[in-house]
Amino acid sequence: MPAALTEKFDNINLLRAFAALVVVVYHVIEHGHWEAFPAQGPLAVFRIGWIGVDIFFAISGFVIVYSALHLYRRSPPGFQAAYWARRISRIVPLYLLTLSLWVACEPGFFERAGAWWQIVAHLLFVHNWFEGTHGAIDGVNWTLGVEMQFYVLVALLVRWIDRTPGWRILLWCVVVSWAWRACMYALYAGDTSKLFLTTTQLPGALDEFGVGIFLAKRLLDGRLRMPRPRIAWPLLAVATGWIAMTLYWQHAGYWMFPGIVLFWRSAFAVFLLCLLAAAVSLPQVIAYKWLRPIDHLGEVSYGIYLWHLFAIQYAIYAAGYRGIEALAWVVALTVLAASLSWRYFEKPLMRLARR
Repeated sequence: MPAALTEKFDNINLLRAFAALVVVVYHVIEHGHWEAFPAQGPLAVFRIGWIGVDIFFAISGFVIVYSALHLYRRSPPGFQAAYWARRISRIVPLYLLTLSLWVACEPGFFERAGAWWQIVAHLLFVHNWFEGTHGAIDGVNWTLGVEMQFYVLVALLVRWIDRTPGWRILLWCVVVSWAWRACMYALYAGDTSKLFLTTTQLPGALDEFGVGIFLAKRLLDGRLRMPRPRIAWPLLAVATGWIAMTLYWQHAGYWMFPGIVLFWRSAFAVFLLCLLAAAVSLPQVIAYKWLRPIDHLGEVSYGIYLWHLFAIQYAIYAAGYRGIEALAWVVALTVLAASLSWRYFEKPLMRLARR
């Protein structure tokens, strides 16, 4: 039997919470030059906190396609209106609010050359395509460009996604991402900045979105066979994660190794597939009852993601905090801002859009 189209996967919030927090800690380490932070052991994962973005991409592939197919199968003629009402109300209001505040708080922003192009590029969600605008306003915003472009892709291809087997969609995603990354490496080998900018764009990140799409399709079409016992998915996640991270640490220079640039994110995507499958197959009571505080962090994770650089500007650059003290201030201020914006700004607008 296909999975219920209205099924809610609360455990996904646990992954969102981890993804958001690992990005926050990573940026505190980088902006605060926290050299004493452990480089060995489990905490070393925070030194490569950019993997939080990869986790968000896989989650989006699953959640967005699962929701989109729900809407499309319920009412194909009304799909576009319902889909865009949900997507815009979820991503755009807080994006515009934080964008405006960042510009307002940056001295002399409009006196700089190209200031208005910065605004236009960000409003059109194409700022992630250009070196001059990539990460220029509230640095993490470049990923919102990728997300919005993925939303557009899903809206355009929803009929094809609905009728195409999940394995074939995943295969296309992997092949396209490999081809894109290979072309970018051929063009920009040796230029780390351009390699990062180009390979992390939507064509290069399709394998990570693709594993989420694959899982959504398999669940909706009733073709996902859960291993027994269900603890098998977490065990598979541990095994595939260990393999992927071992490969990474053996080639930590990353951009110097063409094989790693081309293929490593696909290996990491296999781990993300197992992680997502574990989240949806294990009892959802884990999130909404047993780990309620972490579930809340996952619920407000979008706000955590967009507000944390504001907190870093205050705690590290203005107040001069460093190390664990800086981290405590950044986490506290970020969670407070995210919780308030979720309750009084984001959630009311989402409810309005769903009407």
